[in-house]
Amino acid sequence: MVSEFNERHTSFNPCSQKSMDTVEDIVISGISGRFPESNNMRHLQENLFNKIDLITSDDRRWKLDHPEIPRRIGKINDINKFDTLFFGVHFKQAHTMDPMCRLLMEHAYEAIIDAGINPRQLRGTKTGVFIGACFSEAEKTWFYEKLQVHLIN
Repeated sequence: MVSEFNERHTSFNPCSQKSMDTVEDIVISGISGRFPESNNMRHLQENLFNKIDLITSDDRRWKLDHPEIPRRIGKINDINKFDTLFFGVHFKQAHTMDPMCRLLMEHAYEAIIDAGINPRQLRGTKTGVFIGACFSEAEKTWFYEKLQVHLIN
C-alpha cells in the first residue's frame, strides 16, 4: 500500500526547478490589526500576556438593552477617528463612510509601514493588498435604521 502511494506521488515535487521557474514570488512582509481594547498587534499581545479581559459590558457603542446585542462584546477603540487630510478623503464623505472602509485604509498603510516600505515607492509597481472581511456592524445598523424609518412612515 505504501509503495503504491510512493510510486504515484513521487513524480510531483513542488520544489523542482521546473515548478520554481514558473512561479512568481509572493511576499507577505507587513501586518497590522486592531482588536478589542487593543490599538495594534503589540498592544493585543501585551493585553493577552497580562490576561486582560478584552470583552466588556459597557455601552459606549450601543445601548445594551437591544435584544440582538450580547451583554458583553469586544469593541474596537476610536472607530470614529480618521485623518481625512492624510488619506485625501473629504470630511463629509468620511463622516458617512463605513468605519470598516476607514479602518481598511489605515491598516493597509500601517502594514506597508510595518514591512519597512515607503508607501510612495509602491506607486506604479505590481503590488497587491489582499483583505479578508465580512459584513460591517455599521452596514447592519444603517439597514435597521432605514427599515425602522420605513416601518414608521
